[in-house]
Amino acid sequence: MVMLFMSPKPRRFLLENGMVYTVRAKKRKLRGEYIGHDWITDRRGGRKIADVIVEHWMPIDKDSLETVLTHYVRWSGFLTVTEWINEIKKFNGGKLPRKLHLYRVTLIKPT
Repeated sequence: MVMLFMSPKPRRFLLENGMVYTVRAKKRKLRGEYIGHDWITDRRGGRKIADVIVEHWMPIDKDSLETVLTHYVRWSGFLTVTEWINEIKKFNGGKLPRKLHLYRVTLIKPT
């Protein structure tokens, strides 16, 4: 199943650095329990940008989000935790979901 990277900052970070941490509202169904090969695009129905490995890193509850993201922001493509949280809200109707999931996405091969 494709992983969307509609936000340009983490997408660019992944393509330039080979790895990025990303937060999603829903837990993805991976081929293994925690890891799966996948591909990314920048929009629904978009062309394949790269092959990746997706690892479910950890679940995060809303109350601990800022603390957790502090440890991963340097590998997110965002300059600050606040910027990252604002982007999460943007893709979730302006709100923070109660439960979130942190993933590590590693570049295999850009197309």
